[in-house]
Amino acid sequence: MLYVEPIYRPPSEAGSLLIQATIGCSSAAQGHCYFCGSWLIDRQIPQKKFRVRPARDVIKDLDEAADQMGPGVRRIFLLDSNAMIMRAPELEKISRHAYDRFPALERVSVYACANDILRKSDEDLKRIRRAGITLLYIGLESGNEEVLKLHNKGVTAEEAVQACSRAISAGFEISLTVILGLGGRERSLAHARDTGKILSRIQPHYVGALTLMVVPGLPVEEWIARGEFELLSQEAILVELEEMLGCIETKREIVFRTNHASNYLPLGGTLPGDKERLLATIRDARERRVPLRPEHMRGL
Repeated sequence: MLYVEPIYRPPSEAGSLLIQATIGCSSAAQGHCYFCGSWLIDRQIPQKKFRVRPARDVIKDLDEAADQMGPGVRRIFLLDSNAMIMRAPELEKISRHAYDRFPALERVSVYACANDILRKSDEDLKRIRRAGITLLYIGLESGNEEVLKLHNKGVTAEEAVQACSRAISAGFEISLTVILGLGGRERSLAHARDTGKILSRIQPHYVGALTLMVVPGLPVEEWIARGEFELLSQEAILVELEEMLGCIETKREIVFRTNHASNYLPLGGTLPGDKERLLATIRDARERRVPLRPEHMRGL
């Protein structure tokens, strides 16, 4: 099986069979998100040139995995950053073959960019979903248009809402990622409130919050050095988290977690039932009644 390292997958896919469908990040064509260092080896040297693997090669890897691992695989994640860019017939072929080779398979999931969802027709989205790709991981990052533009996200919050709405209508489950501290001190409150409001509009099935970490060689590091961007303190991150969570209004159950290694305060619960408990834990952490993760233990 082909793996082009380093590879990236969601934390919740730690136990999944990883199959390389695309290589690298598709955002390379329009520039990279300024907060993300997944495409760097050293300063400005790219790790990988983005490309889509032919479906036949991905299917060969599935066959090899089935021969090695047997039929008991329950979850498959299609690498790398945005397999959803593939054409609908290719995704359909790959997913159907996966279910044929692994009778116990429960789901196939992928990273997805909002623009690639929007480029697909409603029928294409339904076709992909019927083939068994059930969960899409989407990086919302922020609901604030100014913050998204600052970091060269390449998609607006409104486009993210449209993409998620169409994906949910097609039957997909959606897992959204947001990044605490992405607006710096100047935009912290707007970032928190707008992100909570956009999450309320989208009503995703899962939300995972990360905390901004400065990767050497990226624009954020340069902004900080020039005094143009101020990182948030632990206290300010907790304030932002409390504000964002408080702004989320739910029409369905939403699994909410901050258990990523970048966070100071790991949390987990289901909204709306656990919302007050989570907010109370954040307030306790602000009063130092709950310990925070030490800086040296944070990671990407």
